[in-house]
Amino acid sequence: MNEPSTTPETGERVVVPFLPALRKKLGNKLSPPATELVVTDSGLKSRVWRGVGAIWKRLVLFSAAGAITTTFAPHPAYASEVPRPGYKDSRVRNVNYDPDQVVSIQGSFRHAIEIQFGPGETITQAALGDTISWQIAPVGNIIFLKPREKAAPTNLIVVTNAGGSPRTYHFNLTLGTAETMYGVRFHYPQEERALAILQTQLAQAAEAKTLETNITASALDHAVIEGTRNMNYTVQGDSALQPTEISDNGEFTVMRYPGHADLPSIFAVDVDGTETIVPYDVREDFVVVHAVYRQLRLRRGTTVLCVYNEAPLRNDRGDRTGTVSNVVQRKVKGQ
Repeated sequence: MNEPSTTPETGERVVVPFLPALRKKLGNKLSPPATELVVTDSGLKSRVWRGVGAIWKRLVLFSAAGAITTTFAPHPAYASEVPRPGYKDSRVRNVNYDPDQVVSIQGSFRHAIEIQFGPGETITQAALGDTISWQIAPVGNIIFLKPREKAAPTNLIVVTNAGGSPRTYHFNLTLGTAETMYGVRFHYPQEERALAILQTQLAQAAEAKTLETNITASALDHAVIEGTRNMNYTVQGDSALQPTEISDNGEFTVMRYPGHADLPSIFAVDVDGTETIVPYDVREDFVVVHAVYRQLRLRRGTTVLCVYNEAPLRNDRGDRTGTVSNVVQRKVKGQ
């Protein structure tokens, strides 16, 4: 489980779970998987993160309230004995499912009737009281009925499999002409409400997760420009490779190449002159190197540019968080 942090001003709890995408992005600089990202005390003091905590809290309370409604809502009696006429055509009827209610179906001679059960239901048993006067044909979640001439009243019992649970339906079948029925469709209000609540909860959770991910990513991206910047760099070599800006904040070196310029390969130069290729990532016009070096060497083909850091090496980031940011902190789970 995630270890929450508590803001001293409001007491609200804000948790930033470990994001797998960051592992791919930051490579070996991250700790092993059994860690999580949480907001530091200094980060929690910002208005932005207090707002994020409040949004998250409201979404959690909303989801919990929805779950309680779904679990403990009383089962109302929705079923009608006679299916309701449809809005467009009265011969197509609708009825709410209730296992304790008998549904009346009135057929007409030489007219078939379609009874449609819930999506995904499968008819397992259909018991017809009078198989001489009535014809029946179950297909999937639909039953087709057809009365014969002078068909006497009878009953029909249908058992279905609804997602592994049985449902039982009871019908009273009669023959007449006053209320012709061509189709009867069952509806399940309680389940439809539960599904709507679940879909809302999933949408809210996805929205909260996206917000949390975006803000965490933004905090990590912002870390490259945090703190006092050192601009004391000199260059020597081919100016075609020269960035328009070079600076560092004691932990990241940032070089600017505007206009989508062709980027060179970047090497760190050791005291003995050996070169080691430096991994970097590109963020719009900026090349971000995840370290600060005394000397860098940029190469493209046969052209070379040497970059010298003339300032004393430093690292004045007081909070060591285990991430690239002072706002997002990595902690060992369970501590």
